[in-house]
Amino acid sequence: SNPYEVQKHFDDIIKAGQGMADKRLAAIVAARAPETIEELEVWGVQFETEKDGYYIFKSCFSNYPRTHVIRGHGEPITHALKCQIGKRRNIEVLTDTTIMGLYVRDGRCAGAYGYLNGEIVYIEAKAVVLTTGGSGQAFERNMNPPDVTGGGYAMAYDAGAELVNMEFMQIGMGFSYPVVNIFNGYIWEGRPRLSDKDGKDIFSGILPEGVTRDAVMHEHRKHFPFSSSDISKYLEVAVQMAIKEGRGTENRGIQADLTHMTEEYIASLPDDCGIHHMWGIARDYMKSRNVDLLKDKVEVAVYAHAVNGGVRISTDAMSSLPVLFAAGECAGGPPGADRLGGKMMVTCQVFGKIAGSSAAEYAISQTSGAAVREDTDVRTIGGSVEEMASDPQFQMLLELLYKDSKTENMQKRLRIAAQDHLLVGRNEEGLVSLLETVEDLKGELMQAPVGDKPHIETIDFYHMLTTVGIMAGSALKRRESRGSHHRSDYPDTDPGFGQPIVVRK
Repeated sequence: SNPYEVQKHFDDIIKAGQGMADKRLAAIVAARAPETIEELEVWGVQFETEKDGYYIFKSCFSNYPRTHVIRGHGEPITHALKCQIGKRRNIEVLTDTTIMGLYVRDGRCAGAYGYLNGEIVYIEAKAVVLTTGGSGQAFERNMNPPDVTGGGYAMAYDAGAELVNMEFMQIGMGFSYPVVNIFNGYIWEGRPRLSDKDGKDIFSGILPEGVTRDAVMHEHRKHFPFSSSDISKYLEVAVQMAIKEGRGTENRGIQADLTHMTEEYIASLPDDCGIHHMWGIARDYMKSRNVDLLKDKVEVAVYAHAVNGGVRISTDAMSSLPVLFAAGECAGGPPGADRLGGKMMVTCQVFGKIAGSSAAEYAISQTSGAAVREDTDVRTIGGSVEEMASDPQFQMLLELLYKDSKTENMQKRLRIAAQDHLLVGRNEEGLVSLLETVEDLKGELMQAPVGDKPHIETIDFYHMLTTVGIMAGSALKRRESRGSHHRSDYPDTDPGFGQPIVVRK
């Protein structure tokens, strides 16, 4: 890799992070990014090409084009990784298993426990790696799989590990009807027309003097996620305000007209954001989902995307709790207040490899402790459930597992409260209200009657409540706006908040 390119990459990460990114971790991502592409190609992942090389474009918050494109986004990477796991026969995969918590012995993470096929599972481990993703399901609008409920954050927090930057999360526009899909930043260069349910322009009364809707969209071409750092912020603010005020459609969205964005029109636009190449890919993908953007009516809304913070890790991906490692969206430190486009993908690869290698090296170095025995029943892999009988966290989660609480309605209340108060336009009143909702719902959960059947969803909901509480608490402490963290009551950046907020139980 070119040292000059690596330096520029590092500089972009730090600039976007606005003082919140860990420079040591950012340097590792920048240095190792090129080799991840080579490795993924060896594993069969195909990158978009143009002429004689890779197709690359200047993605979110970047000063230089370096974003490589994979058709299907992360799916080909996931497929390649699954194939690699399949080739390694010594990896045992436990499917349909819900991990409930981490077990700490003598100040170290000694394993994890959960639920599998009607039985409590305790997995003794010489090292544990958390790669549970973020907490998108805590919000009414998100594009995350159903199991992304903040479990990694909550389990690490309850085990005593430090979390960092939990107030920073990527928020962005998405198609909300008739299909749900990401609304990439470059599309704004095409100037989609946005209106409320009555056909009125959503920017009316929102924009400051001298700022136009065209200028807002032109600025937003640079990045998909919301950022309080430039005038593009008025786009999400206007959409979110219209929906909260009841001016959204029956689907709680905003009407978006893209029918004028023909090939000829797109070709006539200047292109410093990738729209000439990427718009065709986006249109083809939407067509594959039976939506023709040049003919059909579509709607957009504000979505929770990805958390920029997470379990605080060191350069070997270990958390502050010894022998607990973390990677991917679950880990915090490599990005900061804003995050470069595509950066989570490459960071997953870089720190996933580091976490796995570090955990393996540590485990190999340990000669004592229970070994995994081949004849051991899965319920007690290398350890004993009885050993945890005196662990209060385990006992509390075990009781929660059998709560007959009907959490569906409770989850809906939390998601709407998080959607209203933890995306754009955060303020003290809303965040306090959200924290009160979290406490009320925790109380309801604890007071629910105990039944004779396990309900895994109560564990997910407990993790969700814990994580939303951490995020809202961190957002309340940061009385300023910085990058993805936007406080309507503190709209400016305050140098007094120039340090990351670290949270520990």
